[in-house]
Amino acid sequence: MPDWTHYLNNLANQLWRLSPACRTPANPAHLKLVAHRGAYIAGRNSPAPENTLAAFDRCLKHNIWGIELDVRLTRDGEPVVHHDPSCGRLFKRPDLDIANIPFATLRRELPQIPHLQEVIARYGKQLHLMIELKESWRQRRQLQPKLTTLLAGLEPGADYHLLSLEPEHLEGFRHLPAAALMDVALTNTKEIIRQNHALGHGAVAGSFALLGNSTIHQLKQAGKLLGTGQVNHPDIMNREAARGVDWLFSDQPLRLLGVQDRA
Repeated sequence: MPDWTHYLNNLANQLWRLSPACRTPANPAHLKLVAHRGAYIAGRNSPAPENTLAAFDRCLKHNIWGIELDVRLTRDGEPVVHHDPSCGRLFKRPDLDIANIPFATLRRELPQIPHLQEVIARYGKQLHLMIELKESWRQRRQLQPKLTTLLAGLEPGADYHLLSLEPEHLEGFRHLPAAALMDVALTNTKEIIRQNHALGHGAVAGSFALLGNSTIHQLKQAGKLLGTGQVNHPDIMNREAARGVDWLFSDQPLRLLGVQDRA
């Protein structure tokens, strides 16, 4: 999310706590909680930056149901797990643009950035993988065959989902069940839902503050699976559980579970 969206989301996590649905405690054992970019620790010199094996290991340690991770291709077509186009924000290496360097160079310079194959081998069938595609299969022709090969040992829908902020990015994967394709909205909720219906994808994710009860009811009536985020307060977790959403996405999953772990 952009910084201003983070600000608005934090504000919504406080304001929506006034909802009566926040009063009924949710049972964490019944929740499908997804750690957004892992159970990462923010800040400079973090021992567990976002989208790294260290952040994902913390999810295994604390029995979090799933992880959301972002995939980009290097110049030679290797899928790596990193959110931004370049490595400046997270690793202070703005000179390293993922699409313009080979994987061998990226691995040498920033070994913390994992290859998707490493993530699948380490967490497949232990954590549910919510794999967000940051690039189009039309522009990056290697994307579809590479991911299809790497994911061949996992069951779509049961072990992983493919996500995108651009619904068209998922059209290269129509060989998968519709329920395994999830369109993600930021503030453009109505437009994403319109495209989801038009393309026949089976799942939608969006802000808990922008997906009203009537919209959730309509999506469920249409047979759609639904995720809401970013749920960063236990009271909001209670509310979303009461509304019957399928997945809760959170930047602070350990806080929702009442876990204190800084290492």
